[in-house]
Amino acid sequence: MKKIIALLLSILITFSVAALSGCNKTEPEPTEPSTEATQPETPDSSAEELGEYLAKFTEGDNPIYGTWQLDDYSYLSFIFRNDNLAEMVMGTEGDFTALKIDEKNKTLTVQFIIGLNGTYSYTVSDDGKILSLKQGGNTTILKRAKDYNIIPKAPKKPKVDSSILGWWQSETELIYYFGADGVMYSNHISMETGYTYTAKNGIISAIYQYGGDVKTELSYEYKDGTLTIDGNEYKRMDNK
Repeated sequence: MKKIIALLLSILITFSVAALSGCNKTEPEPTEPSTEATQPETPDSSAEELGEYLAKFTEGDNPIYGTWQLDDYSYLSFIFRNDNLAEMVMGTEGDFTALKIDEKNKTLTVQFIIGLNGTYSYTVSDDGKILSLKQGGNTTILKRAKDYNIIPKAPKKPKVDSSILGWWQSETELIYYFGADGVMYSNHISMETGYTYTAKNGIISAIYQYGGDVKTELSYEYKDGTLTIDGNEYKRMDNK
């Protein structure tokens, strides 16, 4: 009889402990799926990525390729590229014009609104730091400058959408780049621009420098490998 009572007590204690354990156990609350992508803990450097991309356009044996400045227009940079384009840069925006270099006759032709316009004969100093342009009886002196200044400083704690990061190109060869560090780049027909940006809830809010802060907003949607920006479709681009 005592053995039966001991066995019943043992069973009762076992069930009581199990019941108490079940009452004290807390289940994790279900989490809602995030609608906004999170930024990587260590964002890639857009300055490095964009710097390598932009440097391609000034590579070559011609000493004219690269960035130059006029003393009277220190807020502007003039860039002569290897793709038959010249660029006038102010702040983080560059405006393109056609470039023609005749290396045999040492002439250069560009048409900017400010600073340089027309056909010039040119000479480059032995150290490559001074470019002299002669037009009629006038001589214009340009000094070699640091290449490309359209890449802005990355903002602190940017809100970015990881689904749109990287390089994108449309069928008409319009280009966008979105960096994980909140830096954005566009190349659209006659200009290229560097921005800081946020992307969330279908809106890209961007700021670029052109004589001060200029704000712009773009609508976007990413679906099935296609990025649509303001109604134009873009596919992922290999910039290498």
